Amino acid sequence: MSKPTLLPIGPAVQIMTASVLAEDGTPLANIERVRIGGGIRVIEGEEHIHPEFERFHVRLLSPDRMIPDQLHDVETYEDAVALAERYAAKRVEHAGRLADLAEDLKV
Repeated sequence: MSKPTLLPIGPAVQIMTASVLAEDGTPLANIERVRIGGGIRVIEGEEHIHPEFERFHVRLLSPDRMIPDQLHDVETYEDAVALAERYAAKRVEHAGRLADLAEDLKV
């Protein structure tokens, strides 16, 4: 999946978040574009300009409320999507194995 292309007409629309969902609609991961830095800071009369850049935060949502989510910081949208999709695949795989285990434990 690639970064959305902006159309040159009217105000610019930027997609700032995305979610990866399981087939049943359960959210598995969230992706958020964040701006970091920027601004001017004056120290003893001297202006310091802070660089501004964008990163992508990928929140891997825990399957259990007792286990914290994981937050990853990546440079590109493609990296964010790849990380979220790998995690989603693992979650689906583990859910299948857990369902099989529960079935095997029935007496």
